[in-house]
Amino acid sequence: MDVSQIAESGVLDNKKVLVAEDNPANQLVLKKLLKKVNLVPVFAENGQEALDQYKSDPGSWDLILMDCEMPVMDGYSATEAIRQFEQEAGVEKQAIIGLSAHAIDELKNKALSKGMDDYLTKPIERDSLFKTLVDYLS
Repeated sequence: MDVSQIAESGVLDNKKVLVAEDNPANQLVLKKLLKKVNLVPVFAENGQEALDQYKSDPGSWDLILMDCEMPVMDGYSATEAIRQFEQEAGVEKQAIIGLSAHAIDELKNKALSKGMDDYLTKPIERDSLFKTLVDYLS
C-alpha cells in the first residue's frame, strides 16, 4: 500500500501515536509522515516524558515510536519501565517501535530484548515506516 492508498483506506485515521524523539528535525519529519496517513502524533522530548505521558493514560495510545538514544532517559530504559508498569497495573501490552540511527543487529537485538516490538533505522524510510504502521495498527 502506498501513502495515498493508506490515507484513503482510513485504516489509520485518528489513531494516536506517542512519539519519543529529542531531535527537532526528526520530530518534524515524523510529524509530516504520520499526518499524511491521518495519524495523530503526540511528541515527548525524552524517555521520561514518554513514560509519564503513557502512564497518565495508558489506554489512550495506539502505538509508541521510541527513539533509542535520548537525554534524561533513553528509549531502552523507558521501554523497560513501560513494560514493568504494564505488568504491575495489569494493562494491555502497548506496541512499541524502536527508532535508531544505528543499523546494527546487536542494537536491534538490544531493543527487542528491552521489550520493543520492532525496530526501524533512521533516517526513516517512508515505505518501511508505513508498512510497520499498517502492520501494527490495522
